[in-house]
Amino acid sequence: MKLLTAAALVCVFVLSAPAFADGKNQQQCADEFDSCVRNCETTHKDDAGGRAACMPQCSGRYAACDAGVAYEKAKPWLEEQANKTKKFFDDMMKSIEKDQPDSAPKKDKSI
Repeated sequence: MKLLTAAALVCVFVLSAPAFADGKNQQQCADEFDSCVRNCETTHKDDAGGRAACMPQCSGRYAACDAGVAYEKAKPWLEEQANKTKKFFDDMMKSIEKDQPDSAPKKDKSI
């Protein structure tokens, strides 16, 4: 039962995962990162602490954008795997239901 629950959660996550890249490609993500870094360097020209706080934000945005691009590329495969997993569990549940004995009490036909 735990396996079934885990598989269902994985399927729900894969099918409902949002795309973080908004149709961007890796070059656009890199260009946005470079622009963000330049902005940090310009805005915090004489403030090393400000640059140190700004740079992780650029890196985080780049990582999210790049992950979104990778997700968009992998999405068809992930959906196919989710559908295969769903079919596997549906077939397994049908097999289990088919193997269950009737729970209705048998009528006694003796005299």
